Amino acid sequence: MSPEDAWIMTEFVVALPHDHPLTPCHTVVAPRRHVAAFYDLDVQEQRMMWDVVGEIRKRVTSTLRVEGFDIGFADSSPDREDPVHAHIHVVPRTLGAPVHLPPGIEWVYLGSNSPPA
Repeated sequence: MSPEDAWIMTEFVVALPHDHPLTPCHTVVAPRRHVAAFYDLDVQEQRMMWDVVGEIRKRVTSTLRVEGFDIGFADSSPDREDPVHAHIHVVPRTLGAPVHLPPGIEWVYLGSNSPPA
């Protein structure tokens, strides 16, 4: 993707629309420094990632009626031959639109209602 595709780009973090979104406004937040796991980032970089996740949530809720978000961590072991670049998925959930979260990502439910079954 090109820099013009970014929804948010800072010196340390970039947020892009997912190229195969699970829902409208499905966004990927990634550090600009390549690391295999979120906890390979220093605390300041982790905080910057969370700041961008919060900003994405705020922007999405201002334009789309959502009942909550699923946040997914994509990490890999540094021992892997081809390690994944650590990133966070921000997946908005809209009323009546079921979301089928893919395996291989650590998902966390953020919202006021119960997580979908």
